Amino acid sequence: MRTMRKVKINNKIGFIIIALLSLTLVQCKNDVMEWGVDTDELQIIEYIGTDSANYSEFLEIADYVNMTGVLSTRGPFTLFLPNNTAWQEYYKLKGKTSYKDFTISELSQVLRYHVLSAEIYTNDIGLGSLSEKNAEGDFLVSEFEGSDIIINKESKITNRNILVANGLIHKIDAVIDPISKGTYSTIKEHNQFSIFTNALEKAGLSDTLDIVEVPYGVTTARVRYTILAVPDSVFNANQIYSVDDLVARYDNGKGSLNQPGNGFYDYMEYHCLEGTYYMSDIEDQVYYTISRTNFLNMSVSNDFYVNYTEGDSIVTAFIQLYSNIPTKNGVIHGITQLLPNKKSIAQEHIFDLTAFPEFEALEIYTTEGTKNFYDGENGIAKIKWVGDYLQYWRKAQGTGFINEDCLVMPEGYWTLEVTTPKIASGRYHVYGYFKKGYNRANVVVYMDGVKTDKVLELSNIVDGVYFVDEYMGDVDWSTTQEHVVKLKTVYPGTIMWDRLRFEPIE
Repeated sequence: MRTMRKVKINNKIGFIIIALLSLTLVQCKNDVMEWGVDTDELQIIEYIGTDSANYSEFLEIADYVNMTGVLSTRGPFTLFLPNNTAWQEYYKLKGKTSYKDFTISELSQVLRYHVLSAEIYTNDIGLGSLSEKNAEGDFLVSEFEGSDIIINKESKITNRNILVANGLIHKIDAVIDPISKGTYSTIKEHNQFSIFTNALEKAGLSDTLDIVEVPYGVTTARVRYTILAVPDSVFNANQIYSVDDLVARYDNGKGSLNQPGNGFYDYMEYHCLEGTYYMSDIEDQVYYTISRTNFLNMSVSNDFYVNYTEGDSIVTAFIQLYSNIPTKNGVIHGITQLLPNKKSIAQEHIFDLTAFPEFEALEIYTTEGTKNFYDGENGIAKIKWVGDYLQYWRKAQGTGFINEDCLVMPEGYWTLEVTTPKIASGRYHVYGYFKKGYNRANVVVYMDGVKTDKVLELSNIVDGVYFVDEYMGDVDWSTTQEHVVKLKTVYPGTIMWDRLRFEPIE
């Protein structure tokens, strides 16, 4: 494996630009590179062909795997373009002598890793990951080395913002090797995390962290994690020199080391978060562990802090060199302290009702449009309904909806139920965010099959306010688990429903 580049990581302000860096880092969209030809008239493949002396390898590979046609279509695309020297280095890295030593499937994956279906200028690139997935469905990691932009820890952009008729080209000095290994296997490749790696195995978490996809309804869903990994140097500074030392520090004698409730297991699981959060995604908020039985807080100021309280003498932060490490199912961030888990308490939780794989896979997920779903029993794993159809709706109009989208049921009588992720035990006020209107339904609310006393009069508009956080009832949950929230019409009409909010009762 290549030696990881030493990357300078800056603060949150640097997510869009790194403050006060050279102006070359943030060229405006009009400051584009040209190769002495009329870029407006040439598609990506045609344009690369004007410098075939340096890029013939890419052209041959694209033709070999039948991608020249795709890159000659309207787009827009962003292409990260390695030169011939970069390809030769890549062949050596893989123990090959030519691209013909790879299978077509392997080469297709490599090329798709370099293509995004959007125009991403360098002034759109911040610290963390690019805003759009590549053609393989993965996010490319972006960092900075001085004024240079580094992609996926290895590839430096050497020429930026080359405008062509169907998008942009950024020249890079190394082929971007597709990420194929899960989170555990990736950590295991980094010797500085040997104790942490062995502890994941002993806690029985290693297999879980290598799962990339799981069955989900009639399809599969990508599993995503964020791991806060403790390096050996931090363990050693706390007199922990082996996994046995770590067990001795945290084992409370309750059950086996690979079971929840055991102090060692709970300590390790506390470092494993659900969801993938690159540095550009991290905000001042709560992040749940993969069991959803506990959570931690992250905050961002001049650094990334975990469970920080003002006045703390010991602060847990990210280790610059060992953070933002991409995996096939997540990302790894090295941290500076042991991070003992804190007691779990009820915490506010906001659940976006369209945060499901079925919606995220839609072409309209990031653009305006609607999509109807008709199979209320099997169409979506965590949403069930009785009615003509369920509609996914998205339109950017200042609704206050998360991602500017919501669920819609048509006019008439219907039921709609949603299964939430696990929510920590405790007492909560429950709210739903809706758009009211004169054709809206009145509905009753059920929590885990129990009817509440609340009737939501969604046609009742007060003081001209259409978008409301409507109180739905109170719950008192003794265990951490998933929950089912169901709405049923008592007066016919439509509904536009964006999210659920669970507010702890003091």
